[in-house]
Amino acid sequence: MDNKQKKLAFLGVLLLGCVATSWLPEGNVGQQAMPKPLLTRQNVGNNAKLRQEKTMQVYVSGAVREPGLYELPAGARAKDALEAAGGLREDAKGERVNLAKKLKDGSHVYVPSNKNSSKQLNSSKRQSASNAKHQATGSEASALAGEESLGSGGGKVNLNTATQAELIALPGIGEAMANRIIALRRVRRFQRVEDLLQVRGIGQAKLAKLRPHVKVE
Repeated sequence: MDNKQKKLAFLGVLLLGCVATSWLPEGNVGQQAMPKPLLTRQNVGNNAKLRQEKTMQVYVSGAVREPGLYELPAGARAKDALEAAGGLREDAKGERVNLAKKLKDGSHVYVPSNKNSSKQLNSSKRQSASNAKHQATGSEASALAGEESLGSGGGKVNLNTATQAELIALPGIGEAMANRIIALRRVRRFQRVEDLLQVRGIGQAKLAKLRPHVKVE
């Protein structure tokens, strides 16, 4: 075999080696690739739990303006719950509540009330209403008594000589109107009861009420 044939044979061996190397599987060369982590049920559950922990449900009752169930951010304190419920009522014992207490989901914030103060407040309101009722009844009785006395025989008020107090005692006559009656009679004396219609504020209806109690002399 001459040199030329030897060179051709050598080149053929190299060519076969290259082809054989290209057919080898890639998994055998170097280290195998690391598998990707799988999303397990445990991971999903943890993520959902983290989302739920961002808010929480807290129940507020007792002496607050708007008791009820409120959703608060995680880490909220008793002070935040009371603010969500509209704040404390007037009869609340706020000192009995730890405003700095850190709450958790399902917590219950209760505010006690001063029952004695509440009873006293209600009693005071009832007493005030009763007093007002008695005062109104007394005023009505006095007015009726005054009308009866004015309507009795010989008890009529003379429009030309009556004092301010006597005029004010007449039904429907106040201080201002009594002064207007006196001012009018200073200009000229009353000739008849119907002259009261010249006084500002006295009409036919009021004149009809005054007629049994007044006279002109």
